[in-house]
Formats: sequence, structure tokens, C-alpha cells
Amino acid sequence: MWNVIGRRSSKSHLKRLFKPFINHRHFRTRAVDRKDESPTGLYGFDYLKSPKGFRRFVDDAIERSGELVDYISGMPSPAETIRAMDEISDTVCTVVDSAEFCRQTHPVREFVEEANKASMRINEYLHFLNTNHTLYNVVKKAEQDGHLLTEEARRAAQYLRIDFEKGGIHLPSGKLDSVNQLNLNTLQLCREYSENIIIDPGHVDVFPASRIPIPIQHLLKPIYNDQQEKGFRIITEPHTLSSVLQWTKDDQVRKMTYLKGNSVPHANHEVLDKLITSRHELAQIMGCKSYAEFVMNLNMASSPEVLVSFLLEMSNMVKPKADEEFGIIRNLKRDICGQTSVDLEPWDEAYYTAMLRSSAYSLNSSVVASYFSLPQCIEGLKLLVESLFGAKFDSVPMAPGESWHPDVLKMCLHHPEEGDLGYLYLDLYSRKGKYPGCATFAIKGGRKISDTEYQVPVMALVFNFSKSRDSSTVRLNHSELETLFHEFGHALHALLSRTDYQHFSGTRVALDFAETPSNLFEYYAQDYRVLRKFARHYSTGEVIPENLVKSLNGAREMFAATELQRQIIFALVDQTLFGEQSAVPRNTSSIVSDLKRQHCSGKHVEGTHMQLRFSHFITYGAGYYSYLYAKCFAATIWKKLCQEDPLSPATGAALRTKLLQHGGAKAPADILTDLVGDGIIKYHNGGIVPDTTSYLEEVKLLD
Repeated sequence: MWNVIGRRSSKSHLKRLFKPFINHRHFRTRAVDRKDESPTGLYGFDYLKSPKGFRRFVDDAIERSGELVDYISGMPSPAETIRAMDEISDTVCTVVDSAEFCRQTHPVREFVEEANKASMRINEYLHFLNTNHTLYNVVKKAEQDGHLLTEEARRAAQYLRIDFEKGGIHLPSGKLDSVNQLNLNTLQLCREYSENIIIDPGHVDVFPASRIPIPIQHLLKPIYNDQQEKGFRIITEPHTLSSVLQWTKDDQVRKMTYLKGNSVPHANHEVLDKLITSRHELAQIMGCKSYAEFVMNLNMASSPEVLVSFLLEMSNMVKPKADEEFGIIRNLKRDICGQTSVDLEPWDEAYYTAMLRSSAYSLNSSVVASYFSLPQCIEGLKLLVESLFGAKFDSVPMAPGESWHPDVLKMCLHHPEEGDLGYLYLDLYSRKGKYPGCATFAIKGGRKISDTEYQVPVMALVFNFSKSRDSSTVRLNHSELETLFHEFGHALHALLSRTDYQHFSGTRVALDFAETPSNLFEYYAQDYRVLRKFARHYSTGEVIPENLVKSLNGAREMFAATELQRQIIFALVDQTLFGEQSAVPRNTSSIVSDLKRQHCSGKHVEGTHMQLRFSHFITYGAGYYSYLYAKCFAATIWKKLCQEDPLSPATGAALRTKLLQHGGAKAPADILTDLVGDGIIKYHNGGIVPDTTSYLEEVKLLD
């Protein structure tokens, strides 16, 4: 299972591409002590002082895991069996996580190449572990004996056994071989899909340069034609695409950019088709009707039928309001164009929506950003930690060799009574070859080593802000601030978890629960009582005006139904791509177009293929609905627990002790109801769906 947690859009990222029984997130060696200045290797691993160190890193993990396999084969007590299994997971994850993070972020080619090789080797070893019947039988015996004394230990035994079986170990050898091959195929296809997005982001050349608004020209590459006329090359990766569509007056530029950005990379047509086939074959071998059914049985939703019913109900509820919002946007275009019959095109929506928001609330993007300089936003994260949890979140020095780039910061989450709770690397600035979006990577998960020692978690936040000579001039828009708080919510979920087993550490939870803390912390980026404590003008020091925050929130809420409808459509597309397959395979583009026509208030443009680079369809396969679940859960938690006094220690104590510290060690439904009581979940046909009341009230869909 890959270990990246991202936000809701296509530029947020990777999550679970592959799930062997060993859920590889963590390493067992110590984090570099914040007072230790002796030389070390990458992320604090002594092996990784050079790229080739990855080879010994893999060797050591395999050797130690082999020792643990031999120990487990001797039939120790159930408690020791589960503890040793967890150490195998922790040991193997040392390599998997560090190799994956290195692949995504390291600027040195040799490190990336060696990390790629290490990743392939350790995944081959994972297949050996997944098919080890001795381990499987010992885990089953530990679960059945009934001698595990804690709820978490019993849950760990159950989930280890289920993970083995989801890898096909209980199947005849021929079918097991097929499962292993399909899992390898899936891993490779997922990588190809992601690599194609980076290799072929698409581009549009625009002449003359005056067709591009000055405020976004810094995002583009200047070019010159044969007549030495200056223009710009628009690389249609998601962030640039969004900026061009939102701020460019020239509708032809918007059209060209939209069409290109929603039709590449072409190579992913074949990759996605193969992935759908591979996942469907896997599900059928495992006795399921679809891949969606296969992945959902341990989630709260429990089945595609429960989920699709929920999505269709929400779609019907939101459609009238979304139609109304669409009509408002279309009418603005008609007024400006002076043509009553002109239609609203998909490349028009962001532009006229931004115009309506700015007009209604007199918002100026540069004025808004002047209150959100990056250093002040980091101060906002420190404020959350101190106010809610009584802890400090400060920069600490790294040992020589620990960092992969001079811009990286290492932060320590420190409690005055409990000591260091965890570490967080911040890799915030864009650079060539780096993972292109915003995401939280796990490097090490927490676990209880002994009665007196706890392995603290280590995480990394990755963003791609444009670096200037003086980082204090990097200023965020409000959406970027929300994304920063969202990702920090994921990090806190990991840093504050205190599970006995790394198997359940932090975001190691049911997929349709994983996004709940991150969505909850977005509210903190919207509340004036929070913002006034850190959002100050970069030059004058003036506290952000309350009216400006009200305008920002009002503007965000203006087209809430349209945004909700978009998320519903994404979730329905995801379910259909990985749902039951017809005898004659359907073209993925026709699936997208059909669903958009049924459920979207706007138009679909033939020849566009948004599924080619919407990474969540790959990493969340049949699980993208998790974002809708999280929106509903977070709205209820905010209203019932946080809204009255969001920064109070009492609020923080409840969030920490009832939500964040449990990771996946308790059932999500139990965590949610324990946190806020009734009115947050509903039971429906054997599955669980969110109570939507608080969220629908928030987006003005309920009176």
C-alpha cells in the first residue's frame, strides 16, 4: 500500500496503489536525534549515505525479516506472533517508504535510480511474504486461540489474516500465481500512468504575449517565433491549467488550454484499460463481482450498492441548485458577450465564476495573498499545535546527510511533558523532476517497542510553491492555505497517533475514513478566530480584516453545489470504471461522457478525456468517494465539537484522545460516534453512510 495522502483535486496525490499483506509504511531504526550532529544518511538511515546504500538497505531488511519469519515459525505465543509480524512489516516498510519518497522527491538522478531498483527488489520480497503459508497459519491460529488480551491485538490479528487472504494465499496454487502476477501488473501499470502524466503534461503556445494576463505570466515559459515575437508556452499541468482558465480573458486561449489539458497523456488510454482489466480479473479470482466490491468490504460503505445508492441520492439532491448556479454563470457570459443565445462552455466556467466571486465580494487576489506569506502560514500551523495540544512545532537542525535538498526543513512536534511526539519534513518549493502536487508522505509510523519506549512517527509534507530569492515573499492564495491545513491534518493524524502496532499507525485506517481529519482541519483555515492570530500583512504587519475573511468564505460558498456535483461525478466515474464490467468492454471516455451528461449541469466536450490524468482513479481505485464521506463527517465534527471554540484545549483534547491517537486501531464508526455522539453516521443495507445534515446545511442545500 503506497503511503501518500493528498487533497481532493487531481493534483493531490497517490495513495494506495498496491496492497500486500504487509502494509509497508514505516522503518524500525531511530529517527535522527534532533541534538545529534554526527553524519548520517538520507532520512536518518546510515545506509543511505550514498545511492548504492539502497542495496544494503534492502539486504538488511530481508535478512532481519527472515530472522523474524524463522522466529514466528517456532509458534510463539499469540501476542508475540502479532508483535513479530508487526516488526516484519515495520522492517520491510523501511525500504518501501524511503525508496518511494526518494523516487518522488530526490533531485539526484543516481539516488532515484537506486531507489527504483530497491523498490522493485523489496516488492519481489513482499510477494514471498504474501505467499508464506507458515506465517498465514500462525496468524490464523493467533486469531482463533482467543488469547490476545487487547482489542487492538485482536484487531491486528484479524486484519493480518484478511490481508493475507486478499493476497490470495487461501487459493489453489494456480490461482495464487495469477493473483501475484496481477498484483505485479497493477503496480507497474500504476507507475506507468503516473509517469506518463509527468512525461506528457501537454502544452499550448500562445502569441503574442499580451494574450496572457500579467499576474500569471511567471507561471509560463517565454518563447519567440521566427519573427522574434514574444509569446508563452503553457504547460497544461493541473496548477497552471487552473490558473489560465481562471484568469485569462481571451476565450480562445482558454479553449486551447482546456482541450489540451483534458486530452493528455494519450498513452494512458491503453494503461487505464489494462489496469481496469487487471483489477477486474483479480476481483473475479477472489470471488467478487467487481474490483469495487473487492476493495470495499473492509470500508465503512461495505459494498458498491450501498455507496452508489448514497451517491445517486446526493446527485438528485444537488442537481436543482447546481442547475441554478450554472444558469447564473451562463447569464453573466451572455451579458458580457451581448448575445442571449450563447452557451457556457467548460473552459468558461472557472473564468466567469471567478469574476462573479470577485464582483460579489470585491476580492483582489494579490490583496488576499498579502496576508498569507508562507512563513506566517507556518506560524499558523504552530498556533494550531500549541493551542489545541499544548505542544510546540519548531524547526530543528538536521544531521549532515539527512536532507535531500537545501530548502528542506525538519520540524519537531514536542510536548513539554511527553517529549518529542514526532518529526515532519517540509519540502515546500517547486523544482524540476519533483513530485508535482501537494501530498503527505509517511516515512515512519508509530509503534510500541516496549513498555518504556515508543517509536515516534516521521512524516513529510510536499508542496510546489514557486521559490523566490526571499522565501518571505512567497504568498499563498486562500485555496493554497486550505490545502496546507488539509495536508497538515493528515500529518497530525500520523504524528499524534499512539497505536501499539504500526499496522494501525496514523492514516492506516479504512480508506473512507482517512480523509476525515484533513478535511476537518480545512475549517481552521476558514475561521477568523484562527486566522487573526497569524494572518498578517507581509509588509505592514496588519492583522487580516474580518470583513476580508467573511468575503473569502462567502466567495467560496457561492458555487458550493457546483463543486459538490463535481465531486459526486468523480466518485460515480470511479465506481463505474472499477465496477461490474459488461461483456463488451466500454470505452472509458464514453463512461465519463455518459455520467457527466446524466449528472452534470454543465456540458461535456467530445474529445476530452479527464480520466487520463485524474490520479485518484489510480490510487483510490473505487475509493474516491472517501472525500465525500470526509466532507460530511468533518462538517458534523466541526459543528458539534469545534465551532463554538475551535482553539480551546478541551477541543484539542477531544480531537487527540478520541480521534487522532487511535489511527486504525478502532473501528471508524466507533471513533466517530465516541467523538460527537449520534447524528454522524447512518446504517444502510449492511453498510455505513454519513449523516449529511450538517454538510448540506453548510452548503445551503437544506433549509
